[in-house]
Amino acid sequence: MRRLQEIFIILFLLTSTIGYSQKSTPLLDRKVSVNFTNVPLKEVLFELSKKGSFNLSYNSNILSANTLINFRGSQKRISEILPEILPSEIVFKTASNSLVLFRKSVNELKKNDIIIRGTVYDSLSKSQISGATVLDVFGSQSVLTDSVGNFETLLSYNQEDLLVSVSKVNYKDTTLLLKPRSQNLTIQLSKIEILEEVQLVKIEMPKVKAIESYPISKLIIPKPVVINSQNITGYSIRKFQFSIMPGISTNLKIAGTVKNDVSINLIGGYSYGVRLLELGGAFNINRENVNGLQIGGFSNLVGGDVKGLQLSGAMNRTEGKQSGVQITGIGNFNTNKFSGLQLSAVLNLSENVSGAQLSGVMNKSEYMQGLQITTAFNKSTLMKGIQLNSGVNMSDTMNGIQIGIFNSAKQNNGLQIGIVNFSNSSEGLSIGVLNFRKDKKLPRILFAYH
Repeated sequence: MRRLQEIFIILFLLTSTIGYSQKSTPLLDRKVSVNFTNVPLKEVLFELSKKGSFNLSYNSNILSANTLINFRGSQKRISEILPEILPSEIVFKTASNSLVLFRKSVNELKKNDIIIRGTVYDSLSKSQISGATVLDVFGSQSVLTDSVGNFETLLSYNQEDLLVSVSKVNYKDTTLLLKPRSQNLTIQLSKIEILEEVQLVKIEMPKVKAIESYPISKLIIPKPVVINSQNITGYSIRKFQFSIMPGISTNLKIAGTVKNDVSINLIGGYSYGVRLLELGGAFNINRENVNGLQIGGFSNLVGGDVKGLQLSGAMNRTEGKQSGVQITGIGNFNTNKFSGLQLSAVLNLSENVSGAQLSGVMNKSEYMQGLQITTAFNKSTLMKGIQLNSGVNMSDTMNGIQIGIFNSAKQNNGLQIGIVNFSNSSEGLSIGVLNFRKDKKLPRILFAYH
């Protein structure tokens, strides 16, 4: 009986993990497969919300019942599907796990000052929740609840509706669609429950270092901005943002939850990600993916993947996969898989490289397929390609060519050319003044050594 219970729990966890994985992915990044032929738009939206595991809200009178949709897509992102199926006069906003549809205002509404205040409670214990993010979704104005769960914010508002999102780490988000007037709110959040039975199944997840944990991030990103980034799940998309420093930007205190097409940072910026272009006078910090061109006067720091070109005066660092080119004055760092060219004046460090590393002093990678060129030191655990320098080349397993003053390979399966060549064992060829093999007592001198 106990065995049957454990099997049931494991099956439950496996099936629920699929749903959780979908919900933990930002709403706009979730992928679904759909096939609609002459299906009413309202039914299409309902099916999308079900497959994408998100909440859908809209006033029914903004959508015509006569609108029929023809759309087919396999593993398409929600962000790619919505522009294809929604009428041009309909816009959408995301608030955590909610998608809200609105009709564009035809006339410019007069701005009115309204005050929103209230208290956020735990729905079960009724205790006040401090440090919760209360966000005006339209205007991006946000405020954190104080030590007793209270908040107050002044909004200059010109929308037909007021959309307020309340978020807190380890709580389920809630979104309120209200009339745009001054009001007092009482908001309850429910904790995300974690089943004790989860301990029966241990799922190993890769450890990713949060971009906010780096010393430069701790120094320059204001704490309220970081708290908002932790509280709010998902992201919103904007065409353009301008910032002076993190926290002083057109994205206000929710900059870490916005993915920008173009990001211009006078001194430095902090955002969820970039889709086309980012320029920073000193630094650029992104929590997730960057595509296109990124230029930082001093450094670029990216917590996700990068596709494109990174340029900086001192340092480029990417935590995720990267394809393209990294160029910097001091060092390029990639802790995942890199495809392309790393070029620096001092050093290149990467976990897995397919392409080329060119530096003034040192190149290092665990797995290298391609070319390493430097003046002093090349190091690779598994080398498939060429190591070339005027100093030292080192590799545990070398399937290619080493050319340098000193070449070392524990297992040489290729060609070594240098003054001194060393290997533990060799199925390849060593050409140099001194050629050492660990399984031979004396070196060969001025001979090719098999």
